[in-house]
Amino acid sequence: MKNAHALLLCLAAASCRQATPTAADHVEAPPTARTAPASPDAGPREGPTARRLSALADELAGRMATVRDLPVLRPIARGVMAREAVVERLRRRTRQEYPPGELDLEGASLERLGLIPAGTDYERTMFDLLDEQVLGFYDPDEHRLYIADWVPAEMQPATMAHELTHALQDQHFDIGRFTHHVRGRGDAQTAAMAVVEGDATAAMLDFSLAPAGRTVLDLPDVTSSVAGQMSGDQPRLSAAPRALRESLLFPYLSGLRLCVDRMRAGGHGAIDQLLARPPESTEQVMHADKLASREAPIDVPALVPAPLAAEFELAYHDVLGEFGTRLVLAEGVTDARAQAGAQGWGGDRAMLLVPRGSLAPDGDSGVRVSDDALARSALVWVSVTDPGRPHDDAEAQELSGLLATVLAHRYAAAATARVAGALAARTVAEGRVSLVASRGRTVVFADRVPAARAAALVSALLP
Repeated sequence: MKNAHALLLCLAAASCRQATPTAADHVEAPPTARTAPASPDAGPREGPTARRLSALADELAGRMATVRDLPVLRPIARGVMAREAVVERLRRRTRQEYPPGELDLEGASLERLGLIPAGTDYERTMFDLLDEQVLGFYDPDEHRLYIADWVPAEMQPATMAHELTHALQDQHFDIGRFTHHVRGRGDAQTAAMAVVEGDATAAMLDFSLAPAGRTVLDLPDVTSSVAGQMSGDQPRLSAAPRALRESLLFPYLSGLRLCVDRMRAGGHGAIDQLLARPPESTEQVMHADKLASREAPIDVPALVPAPLAAEFELAYHDVLGEFGTRLVLAEGVTDARAQAGAQGWGGDRAMLLVPRGSLAPDGDSGVRVSDDALARSALVWVSVTDPGRPHDDAEAQELSGLLATVLAHRYAAAATARVAGALAARTVAEGRVSLVASRGRTVVFADRVPAARAAALVSALLP
């Protein structure tokens, strides 16, 4: 669930801890901007709290249409829900969106990459984070805003401002097309969601700053300011593996930076262009020149390398992108070195391999994989640096050197292994090695591959 925010467009608690207007600042919305009545299954709909929150949503719909410069095209459906109902809905939608077994495979991939500790209950960790963070959400499949009735009154206006922006985005740009889990599209989905969440966060800030006559463009370092707000009292977020924390926050922070930069250059119309045609990679989100040139990611095929094909089959694959590459590097080197080493990214594919015959069908296109099979899994990650750059080979050498440092840090207690063609290798289990190798613009990181076939694997991937 690296892209769990894509399933339901949630507002994290920390991102809403901004100064918000008081109720006296709200203006009545025109009839065409009112939200639609609550749905029958939306949770608590009666009582003073539900009526007050529904009225507030009515008021803010038209206001956010003005703030964001996106007219309301049709009434915005909404419902008021208790925390238990919100949590259950998040869990139910995730089960619908992810085929059976998919989360286990995704978690195993992150473990093999060193992004989460061995033995992490990945699904439970992600749900715990969402349970702690969520203040409200917009469901693009149902085109409905769900209002959380437990949020403090002073935080409700900003929360709704954010989620109503999602509703307006959806009416104009069909943002639901970005939010369905597609295996192998992780980096592209994260990039698209950076626009969706960055835009909504900027609109929320504009709404909050309006009473003081200011806008988000008046803030000298808006991303750092919001990041500071996100460092509050959130024990689950603080305790989560760094890669998961940063993956959840990337769409809000990097997306906000991207959207503010676009607004400075071309107003809301520049963001509209990105919603119509989002970035294709996190590289494009982080680098204005890459976005301007629309430099397409290099497609690395998801194929089991020939030397491993007799023993393994492909269970899961994804693209990490520049952002994910940076996260892997940050597990063993400084942030500055990780950032520099990831900047040459051109394309990649991380492939989780399980023993052949261990994938059992489990309805709805899902698979069932035993814990034993996951324990015997291997991972092969192939990265390619940008072509046509003056020092593209040097960038690959830098990346492989940093990955060798990460490998040494991760397996400090493991014995050094000798693998022909590898830059570095460690014996990590009986008959298994982890290694780093590179040639030309291609870099290979392999975790827990059979030692007897390691040299052949390097030769096959780096001919």
